[in-house]
Amino acid sequence: STLAGTTIVVFETLYSDGVEIAAHADINDENQTIDITEPDKPTLGTTATVDGQHTADPTGEITIVDMVEYTGLTPGQTYTVSGVLMDKGTGEALLVDGSEVTAEVEFTPEATSGTVELTYILDVSDLAGTTIVVFETLYSDGIEVAAHADINDEAQTVEITEPDKPTLGTTATVDGQN
Repeated sequence: STLAGTTIVVFETLYSDGVEIAAHADINDENQTIDITEPDKPTLGTTATVDGQHTADPTGEITIVDMVEYTGLTPGQTYTVSGVLMDKGTGEALLVDGSEVTAEVEFTPEATSGTVELTYILDVSDLAGTTIVVFETLYSDGIEVAAHADINDEAQTVEITEPDKPTLGTTATVDGQN
């Protein structure tokens, strides 16, 4: 594991009665070369929605479902994915009642790639016009191995819409005439 990313070339020397009788030591011989590849680095991609949409009305409690797609994990190993809701306007963690809105799930993948779901439940009554972006971090044994934290990623964005403003229309008449 400490040789990941290196190339090894095998050299041979043939001896008879302690005397070298042949050698093969060609650093450029591809038949003697082994590349130790870098393991796939875990990656995360996400889609955050409210009832399948990237918008929600500011009418009380909503549930943001964040489908986290991962690649490059080790099957059978335990991982934790942790997320936080961000306020795109400020670039800071979204605060609801003075607290960050977070979610976390521990899982053990059966394959190197798959999905896991994070769920955020929050009251958006006071968040009209706010654009929420979900950030995720993947941990293995408490060590960060991947993150997805792009404030401009539309797939992980939910916009809390502005309510429609009431409109008023009138017709003025004098004795029934305009």
